[in-house]
Formats: sequence, structure tokens, C-alpha cells
Amino acid sequence: MQKDKILNPQKYIFVFLCSALIFAGGFLLADFLGKKNMQKIDNLQQNFRIDILSLETQFSILSEAPCDSLNESTLTQELYEIAQSLENIANNVGPNDTSYIQLKKYYSILEIRHWLMLKKAKKQCRLPLAFVIYFYTNKQACADCANQGFILTHLRKKYPELRVYSFDYDLDLSALNTLKSIYKIKDQELPLIVINDKLYQGYKTIEELEEIIGKYIDLEKSAIPTDEI
Repeated sequence: MQKDKILNPQKYIFVFLCSALIFAGGFLLADFLGKKNMQKIDNLQQNFRIDILSLETQFSILSEAPCDSLNESTLTQELYEIAQSLENIANNVGPNDTSYIQLKKYYSILEIRHWLMLKKAKKQCRLPLAFVIYFYTNKQACADCANQGFILTHLRKKYPELRVYSFDYDLDLSALNTLKSIYKIKDQELPLIVINDKLYQGYKTIEELEEIIGKYIDLEKSAIPTDEI
């Protein structure tokens, strides 16, 4: 009995040391994973900035290209791929992260520049294009915005002559505010869609949108088979 009493403090010390090692190991692991995740985020942001710089350079080149050598489809696809990179960053850092919001603003400016360039090219080179400008906000304020975005993405993939530009209505950006003022957008029901300079308020089904877009492009001729989308 006396021997057991002598050994008890040693047991407590052993348990304490084991607990301390487990805690320290957990802390070091969490720190390692945190740094690894930050490195991943930094890489995503760096790649995003490089992609934007490349796209801006291509804008400048194509703006000087003659109509018979103008090929903007690859450029447009790169724009949509950059949007996916931006979404990946949001998934990692959260939609309210300061660095993410700055990149989002930069991408929005890029979208506006792309839209302006193609509007000019359509007029000068008679390109058979239709333009959609889509304003959305978070799901708490707009329950239909996410579904509207899915529909527009589907239509963009289905009809190669359709160009879709999506903007966060609440983003504090002067260029975006100017765009909203042009179409007299202020405190209307979201989602809001501008199709070839005409404003449409509220959620639109895929059938409603196809009917509108069909006024500007030949849907049957333009459509890609569903199994290829």
C-alpha cells in the first residue's frame, strides 16, 4: 500500500507529460496546416494576378487587331476561367476577406473592359454576339440570385455567341456604379439582367431568357448539343 502511494506522483507526472506532448503536437500540426493553407491561398492569389495581367495584355493586342484576324473566343474563355479562380479564393478565405474583395473589384473592372471591347468589335466587325450583364447579391438578400446565376452559366455554355458578365450589386466600385447609372439601376428588385442594353427586373426562367436572347442571336444555329456542354 505504501509503495503505491509513493508511485502515485510519478503517474501524475507521466500523465501530465503525455497530455502536454499531445497538446504540443496538436498545436504544431495546426500551425503547420495553417501555414500550408496560407501558402495555398497566396499561390492562388499570385496566379490570379498573373492571369489578369496576361488578359489585360491580350486586350491591348486584340483592340488593335483587324477584323479578319480577330479571335476573341479564347480570350473570353480565359475570362471565365479566371472567374473560377476567384471563386476558389473565396472558398478558401471567405467572401468578406479584404484581399478577396480587392481581387473581386479588379476582376469586375476586367469584365467591364472586356464588355466594352467586344461591343466595339461587334459594331466594327459585325460579330453575331449578344451581351448579358447580370447583377446579383448574397443569398440572404436575394434567394433567387444563385439559381439565376446557374441558368445564365448554362446558357453561356449552350450558346457560344452569348457573353455573360456577372457583378456583385453591393461591390463598392466607381466603374460599377457608373455602369449602374447608365442603365438607371437603383434599389430595384434583384436579380437584375441587362440584355443588349435593355433592363429586365426579377428572376427569369431559362425559357424566358431564351425567348429574349433569341431576338439577338439564332438560338437553333448557335446551340451546342446538351451532351457536349
